[in-house]
Amino acid sequence: MQQHVKHDRPHQEGERLDRVRLNEIVTHMAFGGRRRRVYTRITALSGARPGDRVLDVGCGGGYLARALAATVGPDGRVTGIDPSAAAVSYARRRAAANCSFAVGVAQRLDLPDQSFDVVTSTLAAHHTPHAFASAKRHGSAVPLEELATAAGFLVEARGELPVLRYIRAVRPLGTAQTT
Repeated sequence: MQQHVKHDRPHQEGERLDRVRLNEIVTHMAFGGRRRRVYTRITALSGARPGDRVLDVGCGGGYLARALAATVGPDGRVTGIDPSAAAVSYARRRAAANCSFAVGVAQRLDLPDQSFDVVTSTLAAHHTPHAFASAKRHGSAVPLEELATAAGFLVEARGELPVLRYIRAVRPLGTAQTT
């Protein structure tokens, strides 16, 4: 799978996946036919509801964003960001009417604070530079709970799905992001 990861960006921005169709095939195979079921579960775990505004960070080809778009319905909105222009182009071609996609990196979101009800990210943390550099390799556990707690979130739930671990974290009421 590493043959389609681009390393030509500065280390502080992370990696991007430009061979999107290959990544979709590899991801489908990795889930052993359970991808739809797992992503349906992720959508439910996200807490997204009809009318919500959702951000999917590291959206890749937009698979999760499309599932979220169905959940939030026509009155909701899903925005996907990814550092790969190829992935964003791929996602746009398959987008639901209530989805938009933009090129961007998680470390520098050009979006107003508190403009989303739900934020999701799957299969992207190991491509994003952070203090736990050893966790960037595929197969290494990214310390999700530590990252969420350090960012001021409270972890409400954690668990495992086929191929994925997850956490559900929320920002305590009355607190604002100060970064």
